[in-house]
Amino acid sequence: MDVVYIRDDLIAGWRAACEFVAAEKVYLGRVALPPFDPERNLPKRMIAEDLPMYCLVDAGKVVGWADIVPVDIPECAHRGILGIGLLPEARGKGSGKRLLEAVCHHAQRVGIEKVELTVYSSNRAAIALFERYGFRRIGIIQDYRRLDGVTYDGLMMEKSLT
Repeated sequence: MDVVYIRDDLIAGWRAACEFVAAEKVYLGRVALPPFDPERNLPKRMIAEDLPMYCLVDAGKVVGWADIVPVDIPECAHRGILGIGLLPEARGKGSGKRLLEAVCHHAQRVGIEKVELTVYSSNRAAIALFERYGFRRIGIIQDYRRLDGVTYDGLMMEKSLT
């Protein structure tokens, strides 16, 4: 599996991976993605602005991704929000760490000094990954999400890149 910077030819695979992980209903905030605009989508913005977004590719298939999107307020642009996801076949193989290394290194290069995330407190594997990579817990948002009769708390975490 290779970690590569997002490219136009990977956008469809990235979208498919996002849709799959969203449909699992336990990892991402959304369970269905908004309609796709081929001209104005997140990867195109990330490429145009040289922002950190990487894909994990296995035999030509996107099986994971990570991105750090700067906060869209000029006074807060030194902060970025991490998004990450892996298809089942890529989990538990060190792929998450490799993606984190790539996006955090890139984030530093473009001036992002701090990375923040929110993860469901039930996602122990992701929390362990983030803690091993140096993220620290900063708070809990109780009743963060309700889906299919289940309430999820959100664990907020951060990592300084300076």
